[in-house]
Amino acid sequence: MLLGQLPPDPRVDSWFFMQSPIPIYIACLIYIAFCTYFGPKLMKNRDPPKGLKHIMVAYNAFQVVFSAWMFYEGGMAGWFGSYSFICQPCDFSNSPQALRMLHVAVWYNVSKFIDFLDTIFFVLNKKYSHISLLHVTHHALMPIGIWYGLRHEAGGQTTFFGFLNCFVHTVMYLYYLLAAMGPRVRPYLWWKKYLTKLQMAQFVTMFVHALFSIFLGCKAGLPLMRIILVMAAIFQLLFTDFYIKAYLKRASSQEKKPIAYPVFCNTLNVPTEAAGTANGSAVREGEDQAHKKSLHVD
Repeated sequence: MLLGQLPPDPRVDSWFFMQSPIPIYIACLIYIAFCTYFGPKLMKNRDPPKGLKHIMVAYNAFQVVFSAWMFYEGGMAGWFGSYSFICQPCDFSNSPQALRMLHVAVWYNVSKFIDFLDTIFFVLNKKYSHISLLHVTHHALMPIGIWYGLRHEAGGQTTFFGFLNCFVHTVMYLYYLLAAMGPRVRPYLWWKKYLTKLQMAQFVTMFVHALFSIFLGCKAGLPLMRIILVMAAIFQLLFTDFYIKAYLKRASSQEKKPIAYPVFCNTLNVPTEAAGTANGSAVREGEDQAHKKSLHVD
């Protein structure tokens, strides 16, 4: 249906990986199969590879720089001022600005396959509880949706969500980079809860942007904007469900549990610091475990 409504971008029509989406579908199916079945089965009787922590630090550092670069390039190619938020047609010419956005779109497409490593590291570390439905769904659907955008309109209105996503990924991978550096950095990671809120705000912004395009009559990439609208709504629902379970319900259940002080004590006699530790440690531990499950969604 989508291919029938939008002609291919003439600048990429001859590229070998733009002829059919089948290789993208196959790659995403392999990713799902490895991360949910073959990977855990392979690691069943094996220990996590030695030196994996240093590889993950380097990987997260690379992702910070890579995402920041794509955000900057997308902004300079249009979203820092020359593009219209309401309706921005795609420039299919070979002008320097149009080609700059095209190149960003290509690298953004590549980045979604690099993101597969997020889940592969979970498998190699045997952190299977982190491989949630939200995490796998996001990572598997993004390359497919972006392929269609690159195939048909690698510029203009449809590139806003990728531009915004690069900013969120820059912040997200910075958090993971700091977290991978060990316990000494832990006191500076108090903002993990707000990172989830940033991701939720991202999808709300994408939804509103697509809604404006559809209801204000913008014809630029209309079929693609409808897909973005649906995907933003799905991910927003998944993230909201995660946030409620990971933070609101978990914190509420922890607050209801009485602290096991000796019978001759009461909370008024407990130093503030000690009381804070007793009340907060379980919540922080729960947040850490839950938050790691889906922060890579991006």
